[in-house]
Amino acid sequence: MNIDLKVLSIAELKSLQKDIASEMDARGKEERQKLLQEFREKARALGVSLEELLAVAPRGKAQGAGKVAAKYANPANPAQTWTGRGKRPHWVSEYIAAGKSLDDIKV
Repeated sequence: MNIDLKVLSIAELKSLQKDIASEMDARGKEERQKLLQEFREKARALGVSLEELLAVAPRGKAQGAGKVAAKYANPANPAQTWTGRGKRPHWVSEYIAAGKSLDDIKV
């Protein structure tokens, strides 16, 4: 199927664009429903519900991932720490600028 888009007006192209977006959305919903039904049937064959399977599946960030332990501490103020990730704190930059090594402030 080839549509010669060059012969269509802007209004016709916009209308076609809306029709395509609408059709893609409808087909996407249809495919998700088919897939959901397929998963429900497979879960049922295993003797569990899909909802039970989804309840134990981790969502978002990996389970067990939490705060990262500090690797460096400010000798002038031990409450100031840095994990070694992300932007370097000012106190670390100043420490290095003074000619000292990160190894000296490892926790």
